Amino acid sequence: MTAAVVLTPVSAPVADHVLVVALDGALDYTNAERLCQDVETALGEEHRELILDLGGLDFCDSTGIRILLSVRKLMQERNGAVTLAGLNARLARIFRVTGLISAFTVAPDLAEAVDTVSARSTPR
Repeated sequence: MTAAVVLTPVSAPVADHVLVVALDGALDYTNAERLCQDVETALGEEHRELILDLGGLDFCDSTGIRILLSVRKLMQERNGAVTLAGLNARLARIFRVTGLISAFTVAPDLAEAVDTVSARSTPR
């Protein structure tokens, strides 16, 4: 049986240039490329910030992490950024051990991710 990951748009109090989506299920070699396509499809031209709520992500292998890095690269090419929210303990450990934690903005939950992106987006 093939693992599944579901990408769901999330309604959150964010600016129009921010896209918030949640990942649920397992992200692995069987569906990682499809997730990348789904994210690219969900991103509009106006989106410069992406919040990925990973609170519902049960599993992520190295291919899934590679796709998250590909999404980060895509957002950087748009002069934007990716914020990860709700990493489970296992995934947070992988990100810390590999040093990838510094490649992303990471928030403990969606509410804090929204606050972080909002603060970053507010002109000073």
